[in-house]
Amino acid sequence: MATDWHLANNLIKALTQSQRDQVNGLMAQLQATERALSSDRATGDAMAEGHVDYLLNLAESSAGAFLTAITGEQIIGFCVVIITEEDECDLHLQDSFKRAGEVTDLIVHPNHRKRGIGRALISAASAHCQASGVRQLKLKTLAQNFQARNAFETLGFRPHEIIHTIDL
Repeated sequence: MATDWHLANNLIKALTQSQRDQVNGLMAQLQATERALSSDRATGDAMAEGHVDYLLNLAESSAGAFLTAITGEQIIGFCVVIITEEDECDLHLQDSFKRAGEVTDLIVHPNHRKRGIGRALISAASAHCQASGVRQLKLKTLAQNFQARNAFETLGFRPHEIIHTIDL
């Protein structure tokens, strides 16, 4: 992973074990936001700790990173980025796009939004991916999460693929 990133009084760095409880609380908040928009989401308190464990393992096993935004001793946001690879037999993408960075989760505490922290987390994730030789960074958000979609488009992301679902 690249070195630490700074933004004013905030430090962007990898998650440490001692910070887990704070991250679990933010994960529960993120999940509650998604659950309000999509009934298929588990409750935040029920899944937070186990899902953070899953994301830590996923980031580690995929050459990704679990990045935190810290002010003082308080974690005020986090971003998980992984490196994905298409199967070598999958021919629908050009070779240079078969490896991509993917932001799986991103949250900034509501009291700290609109201060550039999300931008700093995405910049750190982008730098991590570029250092890994990746040319593209992707992320997904719920279709009804207009606030997140607008924020991501402000950061330069553009809609690329649309996934349609049907309940059976």
